[in-house]
Amino acid sequence: MIERVVAIAAACAVLTLSGKPAAEVPPQIAFRLDYQANLPGRGCPNADEFGLILAGEFGYLLVRDDAAATLRIETRTNGRGIEAELSAPNPAGEGEWRRVITSQDCRELVYDAATLIRIRFGPGGWEGEEPPPWLLAPPRFEVELPELRMEMPPAFLDSMAGEPSEAPLTPWEGTAPLWAQRAPAAEEKTPFQVEAALGAALTPYGLPSVALGGNLFAQARWARFAIGGDIRAVTTLSSDIGDGDLQGRVSLYTFAVLPCVVTRHIDFCAIGSGSLMRFDLEAPAALQRADASSAGFGLRLAPRLALSSVFSLVGYVDGTIETRKINLRTSGSNEPGVLPPPDWISPNIRLSLGIALSANLLQ
Repeated sequence: MIERVVAIAAACAVLTLSGKPAAEVPPQIAFRLDYQANLPGRGCPNADEFGLILAGEFGYLLVRDDAAATLRIETRTNGRGIEAELSAPNPAGEGEWRRVITSQDCRELVYDAATLIRIRFGPGGWEGEEPPPWLLAPPRFEVELPELRMEMPPAFLDSMAGEPSEAPLTPWEGTAPLWAQRAPAAEEKTPFQVEAALGAALTPYGLPSVALGGNLFAQARWARFAIGGDIRAVTTLSSDIGDGDLQGRVSLYTFAVLPCVVTRHIDFCAIGSGSLMRFDLEAPAALQRADASSAGFGLRLAPRLALSSVFSLVGYVDGTIETRKINLRTSGSNEPGVLPPPDWISPNIRLSLGIALSANLLQ
């Protein structure tokens, strides 16, 4: 935002001072602009704003519809970042200037492109020589408009006596010069993003054995903050439960709410979760309790890798502290009021990790 204000202020200052004698003005160049920035949601300036950025670099407005030369700029994604291809072909077919630059941020990329254009085509790019004729700006012609005076007949003035009147406007009053009219507003960046992701999940600690499954989560993301929800389901890979001969599978279903602090490559999230554990034993008749619920709280670290402007690869590592231990008993005691030792007790800490493919739904 600061660079945009500086560029616009510089362009306006130059236009205000452009009334000095033509003999003091060095040769100026001009381009038609063919600007293609097809990256919605990445904060790229539009063509009018880029023209003002170039004016700030050169000290005058060099983007003109009557120019002979054409400056082409095309931005596109390139792996993790964005690239811009710059070209200025000679209209006579004698060669073409072409450059490709890359950056992680579209606005920084466009400012770098303007600097590179000024280095190549500005006064320092010709080593004391004048630019070729096809680059020179066409002359501007100024035409003075005659002053229009309108006199009303006395009879008409007498008939209007006593009524308030306003001075008539000449055809040019109230119309600002073209250069003073405000350029169209730049394309606004979406204030937030909505993402949805689907992936695989692994729970290495917190169940009778390692569990594998999947998860689905969605997020609303701003520049520095995000909030989302996560649903995960996993089932143990081994059928052994506890230290005895108990055989069966344990499934865990978890729902979590995740407020996050967002950085460039990793999210730091708090976790508030609720879970339901279900037991599927080979001898279900001996099972005294078929499921157990728990609540937990903890932290998530979620690194992110942007694959394109739409898709990202998201990993995560969760650690939660469960508010209760779950006891699994499959047999009672012969003595009234006496419980035998449990076959398995869940730990208070539960660890999970996973990886998912995330898609931006507002592209």
